[in-house]
Amino acid sequence: MVLLRGDAAPGRLRGARALWHSRRVSPRLLLPVVLVVAAASVGVGLLARDLYHRPAVAKADQIAVPSSAPSSVPRSAQPGDPTVRLSVDAAQHPDGARVRTVLQEFFDAINAHDYDRWSRTVTAERSTTTPRSLWMSDYESTRDGTILVHRVESAADGRLRVLMTFTSVQDIAKAPVGMQSDCIRWRVVYPLKEEGGELRVDSVGVNGSSSQLQPC
Repeated sequence: MVLLRGDAAPGRLRGARALWHSRRVSPRLLLPVVLVVAAASVGVGLLARDLYHRPAVAKADQIAVPSSAPSSVPRSAQPGDPTVRLSVDAAQHPDGARVRTVLQEFFDAINAHDYDRWSRTVTAERSTTTPRSLWMSDYESTRDGTILVHRVESAADGRLRVLMTFTSVQDIAKAPVGMQSDCIRWRVVYPLKEEGGELRVDSVGVNGSSSQLQPC
């Protein structure tokens, strides 16, 4: 008999099969291993999906601590740190980090007396109704600090309502009517809305009954 390439003698075939069966892992032992590997793969996939969809969160140094309260800042150091911080409650809102980012740019622009930078943080309507000359006159001596976002709420009209406090110092001549002080603590509700894919500070509700003021 002529053996072709790939053939083997019958005795050798029987020996090979016997060797395979003697070393083959039992299905009963293999099944738990397969299940563990599969579970680990699913867990990694879920973790990756969760990380991908998880919204940005504020860093630890952007979360308010008790020492950041306005009363803890001495009069000589007012208005205090210009960093915008979030309460724990505000930081837990899905848009908390985005709110902090736009407000930080908003207040940085005021402190730098930079109208063009400020106009990029507000809605087109607010920018249009606040001309450069008026804005520069109102804010030429203003510095803001001790800025704390207490709460972020989603409104029915798709906007966000941001309850916050901050301290401003300015020339007395530039202080609001009825509050002639060079240092003022503000409690306000800022409306924010999506515009061009970014959050912007809107004009409605910034002044008037939504603002509470007291001298430092």
